Amino acid sequence: MEKTTTAPRVEIVGSFLPPEELENAIADKRRGAISDEEFHAVEDAVIDRLIDREIEAGLKIVTDGEMRRKWWDRDFWEGLEGIDRERIESGSVWQDEPARRDLLRFNGRIGFNPEHPFFEKFTHLKKLAAGRAEVRQTIPSPGELYMRIISFTDGKPERIYPSPETLIDDIIEAYRLTIEELYRLGCRHIQFDSTVWGRLTDTYFQRTLLLAGLDPDVITGRLIEFINKTVAGRPADLEITLAITDEARLPNWDSEAEQAHLHRMFEEVDADAFLLPFDLTSPGQLEQLRWAPAGKRVIIGLVNSATSGLENVADIVNAIRVARSYVADDKLSISPICGFKVSDRELQGLNYETQWTKIDLLNRAAEIAAQEECIILN
Repeated sequence: MEKTTTAPRVEIVGSFLPPEELENAIADKRRGAISDEEFHAVEDAVIDRLIDREIEAGLKIVTDGEMRRKWWDRDFWEGLEGIDRERIESGSVWQDEPARRDLLRFNGRIGFNPEHPFFEKFTHLKKLAAGRAEVRQTIPSPGELYMRIISFTDGKPERIYPSPETLIDDIIEAYRLTIEELYRLGCRHIQFDSTVWGRLTDTYFQRTLLLAGLDPDVITGRLIEFINKTVAGRPADLEITLAITDEARLPNWDSEAEQAHLHRMFEEVDADAFLLPFDLTSPGQLEQLRWAPAGKRVIIGLVNSATSGLENVADIVNAIRVARSYVADDKLSISPICGFKVSDRELQGLNYETQWTKIDLLNRAAEIAAQEECIILN
């Protein structure tokens, strides 16, 4: 009997570059040339078309491209109870924060908000998908909020948080209840984005923690605790993905410290899938996937979404070959290294069509890899 195999699933990290239509609307809104209602109508139209195009590109799990976001992390946090956004236009602020930016301000204990704007956004997205694809909600990992507060305060959250002794429990409970509501609305895929996780082995970042009196190993354990307590007791059909992607830093998987950190993540983090970035020019680094837990999904980031240059299809196929030595076909996916909505995209030559070319590249590599496997099996 002839054996068959399937191509690795192609996935996305979450964000897409906005088309020119939305960028023009953003500029018009800043100038006061259009109303909020007119602006949101443009957003809706752009997201409607984005979902169709994601599905046409063969994506089985789609997002809204984070088209409505201003900040990848604060937009979610500001929807929780107890957190506001304050606009600083001049002068200086705590910890040498530059002026003219939005800052988090705490007006009470962090808590669940039944009117969190992400609920309406998810409901709209699920309606657009209309069963044609599954929908993933991306949110910053709960440990990210804790680390933001810790970094603001040099490890002394009582400087800005009204109830420092309950801070950890407050964050966990607010996240837990928010996830419960997303599940009730039909969400079955939650992605925790954690850029801080990818920096925990960085020497400079570790020095910063130590100067604040914080032990990097203790912080690592605390970040694991945040995730595990937040998702404990979740429904069996709710997939939790941990993404440690960061456009500014690619982990050095050849480092013993990085390897030990990855091993600990695989062993201790209660997630169902892990989204990990790799250097396509160093396929040997994929050998670290030997630590991947059986039964867990692994999504390997292989194409650089922060640059316009195209990777070599043969290199992607080779990376898939290596990964298959450690991860079962039905548990392996390939993706861009990070989201497409990166900073300084104009300087790097990125445009709206570039991202789709990158996804097509991943699809071609997946098809070739599947054909190769079929030949081997037969």
